[in-house]
Amino acid sequence: MEDNFASLPEECWELIFSFLLLRRHGHHFESLSLVCKQFFSITNKLRIRFRISELTVPVLPRIYSRFRQIKKIDLQNFKGALDGLLVGIAGSGLDVESLDISNQKRIPVTGLMVLGSKMRNLRVLLCSKIGFLPDDDLVVIARSFPNLEELDISYPKNALACDGRGEVTDLGIFGLVQGLPRLCKVNLSGNSFISDKSLLDLSTNCVWLKEIAICDCDFITQSGIAKALRQSPNLSSISANWIGIPSLHPDLIDSLKILTSLNLSESLISDELLHSVANARLPLKKLILSHCHNFSLSGISLVLYKNLLIEWLDLEVANFLTDESVKELSKFLPLIKFINLSNCSNLTCSSLFSLARNCPALTEVKMKNVNLEKDEDYTTDLSHPQLMSLDLSGNRNLCNEGVGKIASIFPNLELLKLNHCAGITEEGIGELLRVCNKIRHLELNFCTGIKNLEMDFEVSAMEALRLQRLAIEDSTLAVIGRRCPSLIHLDLLGCSKVTAEGVKEVVRNCRRLREINLWDCCEIDGSILPWMVFSRPSLREIMAPNSLLPTDNQRDLFLRHGCLVFNDGSLLDLNGISYNSVW
Repeated sequence: MEDNFASLPEECWELIFSFLLLRRHGHHFESLSLVCKQFFSITNKLRIRFRISELTVPVLPRIYSRFRQIKKIDLQNFKGALDGLLVGIAGSGLDVESLDISNQKRIPVTGLMVLGSKMRNLRVLLCSKIGFLPDDDLVVIARSFPNLEELDISYPKNALACDGRGEVTDLGIFGLVQGLPRLCKVNLSGNSFISDKSLLDLSTNCVWLKEIAICDCDFITQSGIAKALRQSPNLSSISANWIGIPSLHPDLIDSLKILTSLNLSESLISDELLHSVANARLPLKKLILSHCHNFSLSGISLVLYKNLLIEWLDLEVANFLTDESVKELSKFLPLIKFINLSNCSNLTCSSLFSLARNCPALTEVKMKNVNLEKDEDYTTDLSHPQLMSLDLSGNRNLCNEGVGKIASIFPNLELLKLNHCAGITEEGIGELLRVCNKIRHLELNFCTGIKNLEMDFEVSAMEALRLQRLAIEDSTLAVIGRRCPSLIHLDLLGCSKVTAEGVKEVVRNCRRLREINLWDCCEIDGSILPWMVFSRPSLREIMAPNSLLPTDNQRDLFLRHGCLVFNDGSLLDLNGISYNSVW
């Protein structure tokens, strides 16, 4: 077999495989590694991300030995003892650059100190939603990783704090930044006890600071932000909210001259402020005004008219928007790639068509909970092949005709969310999949009009399918098994009519299946779990039906066969594909 590939240099194969990874198909590396020794070697070198779970712990030494190029380790959902695990990583010989320990009860101080003594090249540390985060732990982080460039300590829960102690304060931030001179990006959101002093300490000590997030920091003021901006010549992105009460003052704009990203979510802003932003001609590429109040079409129109560089725009809950105003605004968005118009209650499909007509670079649109009507005129001969991601969830009146027209306009869709769209039936979905044959992630949760799925054609690109709370039966699962050979993730939470026979049809035919959610599927009998684990070696995660919870011994047995079976429906959320994990 290897002789067939010898004529192509290894560098070329690396480029090809890297393209697969870039297109978010890194899970295919597992199949490629089985082709020949050369492919095995190449895929080993190209894997740089590793998500550690209970499944991986027994074989960690072999993984460290095989995947020597791992740069990013994700521990955010690991439930075991982190200190010992980090000590093991420190002794692995890997050169880790990014570590995510979010969602843990507390910072593993001992493990971090050992890791820091071995891995001096760690640049990114993510510690979001830590249960207990005192000032002292921030000092440990700074001493352990002096070369950090990105740090996230947002939204600590402080569940173990007593008598007000344990909160991050200005003193902790001062100790942190004293030891992190190379810090470029920091997220302090949700630390409600820090004040303007922390911002000034950051801007004074971290001269390379480029991005800062300070959402839900109650004691940070407009004055503090302005002073920090004036002292941070490299700062190009700021995220803040609620700083505009009673109103965000236009004088703050004087400090925003080099910003390329501005996030003012949930702030009370004014047209005067937006006019100041427009007249300052900031080089903005990203503007987020989600859930903002007190501004109007006049303000946002001037910003877009004078800044044609915008690539990312979020106007969620801008209820003054109409189809006509979106049509006019779209003419000022020649470079836009992402737009969010969710919860703008006056918008219809006409707005979506205007974006398709006037925004040639657009690749992702969110229009959840708008007003896509049943009787809307869908006559248009548009085509926008660049759009790859579309979220129309919550449009209860969207009908099959509308879905069909949307499919014809956006034939290259890869991700589509139609959750809570009760007006769509299986006929509409069938026609959608026939036209959009590149869809790899489809969500139809709570689409009560769908009773079955019938397809007489193969949906070869489909990898993730979410069907929560649908009244589908085993016949639909048989169709999925036959027509979706590339399926990797299947979410059947709450599909109360499916039985073990239907699930077996999927498991038998979907040879790449890795994750399946069967929580609250009350008609599935107890024999299904061991049959699934032993019949489909590709399975890595199963959410068991809540009426058939496995014992600890059974879970250990399944784990030894490479599959982690969850006992709690809240633990498994099939948001998409874990593209770049080793498993």
